[in-house]
Amino acid sequence: MARSVEPRDSGHDAPVRAHPVLDVLAARRTEGSCPQTRTDPHRVVLAVEGGGSRATYSSGMVLALEELGLAECFDAVYGASAGALAGSWLVGAQAAHCCAGWYRPGLMERVTKPGRGLRGQPVVDVEYLIHTVGETIIPVDWHAVIDAPVSLHPVATDVETGEAVDLADTIVDKASLQRALRASAAVPLLAGLPVEIDGRRYVDAAVAEPIPFRTALDQGATHVLVLRTRRADQTAIDATRLEKALVSRLGTVNVPGLVHVVGNRLENRRGDDRRLAHATASPTDEPPHLLEIRPPAGADTINPLETDPDVLRRGIETGQRALRQALEFDGDGRGERDAELTSA
Repeated sequence: MARSVEPRDSGHDAPVRAHPVLDVLAARRTEGSCPQTRTDPHRVVLAVEGGGSRATYSSGMVLALEELGLAECFDAVYGASAGALAGSWLVGAQAAHCCAGWYRPGLMERVTKPGRGLRGQPVVDVEYLIHTVGETIIPVDWHAVIDAPVSLHPVATDVETGEAVDLADTIVDKASLQRALRASAAVPLLAGLPVEIDGRRYVDAAVAEPIPFRTALDQGATHVLVLRTRRADQTAIDATRLEKALVSRLGTVNVPGLVHVVGNRLENRRGDDRRLAHATASPTDEPPHLLEIRPPAGADTINPLETDPDVLRRGIETGQRALRQALEFDGDGRGERDAELTSA
């Protein structure tokens, strides 16, 4: 378990050596730093993995960050697919309100229906999730997200190039924010047609960058906290034979970028897993610094299309605990650290 620095008033002669990401978060939290009043030169970013219903884990972690008063310790939030939606809740200071939607009886059964695919309809109805759930069932304050001091960066995959694209610059109002979130979560085939923005077609970020830390690094992040939705003992999986067959059938004319990226997905995902695991276990003295938090061993293996409210609630609660445990002290400083964080 990662250890954070000890509070400055703890009476110890020297701080415990911790992971640099936790160090800077602890320092900013103690100082009460917010985006308009930074006193350090770092660019500290949150990257939130999606994965359909697996994102209950990262959503629970986002909820814990909000509960601990750490949201404004970040300079930006990058999200992939359902992780972008969870990131928007944190940015807009409404994670507690929105996370409850995951396990509201009947709601996810309406969003995700495998049987719709047999009729040529979207299995995952992202449009309903954003425009109906987010407007009337569990209303999201979209303007709070747009006006937030911490910027939101939904990542999507460009159909023509197969590259991950940050859609933050396309967001100017509520409609464009909703469109960017739909694009980030537009799972190819399962969620219908690609979403068009400014003449480009986009699909789910998970195709090109399921863990959106590389885009953050390319844009100057020095410290990245990465919220994962797979346990450490769950290995990255390749595209299914069905996915490969369908993308191949669509061909290079309709989805030229996807043909290439799907063929390299397993190699890319394994590379991300290795990089994040190494950076978490063996931090260096020089940036960039990466720290991942993953669901613990023994946690449920949640299917991306899971709709059972009890399973989804457990995912949220497990994610909350995992995040809080990652920020705890080992040994003597633990009680003081817990008191400091929960005082937010």
